[in-house]
Amino acid sequence: MNAYNENGLKVGYWVEYWANGNLKYKGTYIKGEEHGLFEYYYSNGNLSYKENYINGKECGLYEIYYSNGELNIKQYYI
Repeated sequence: MNAYNENGLKVGYWVEYWANGNLKYKGTYIKGEEHGLFEYYYSNGNLSYKENYINGKECGLYEIYYSNGELNIKQYYI
């Protein structure tokens, strides 16, 4: 978890936390690029947004949430 390859690029599964200990984000990197589902959180612990990546480019479903956890926007990348 939270590793770099020999070229200093992020690889594998990553998680980061806010100073208060709540999850900030989680997702997987391949050769320094986002790949798969990434989820980002508000410092209060509620989901902020989530999106999918393929080789560092956004694709598919993208959802944005209000800080109270309610869904705000749901859209798709083409």
